[in-house]
Amino acid sequence: MKTWLDKFKLALIEENVNILEELISNFPNDIEKEKLSEAKALIEEAIKLISDKKDAVAMEIHKFKRALEYTKA
Repeated sequence: MKTWLDKFKLALIEENVNILEELISNFPNDIEKEKLSEAKALIEEAIKLISDKKDAVAMEIHKFKRALEYTKA
């Protein structure tokens, strides 16, 4: 059985935002103290990944809006 950290690492590698969000929402209460710093670092990376993806999507939406305006002109 995979641990929460293993699942989180895999989701981060795969850049699977849906699984990352689900795992963050279901953070285990019984995680070992030694693993907390690793979990914190992984969550920080996930936040960065999600933020980067959000920025990329916003950029694409902006491009589509400009293209739409151009075609209407």
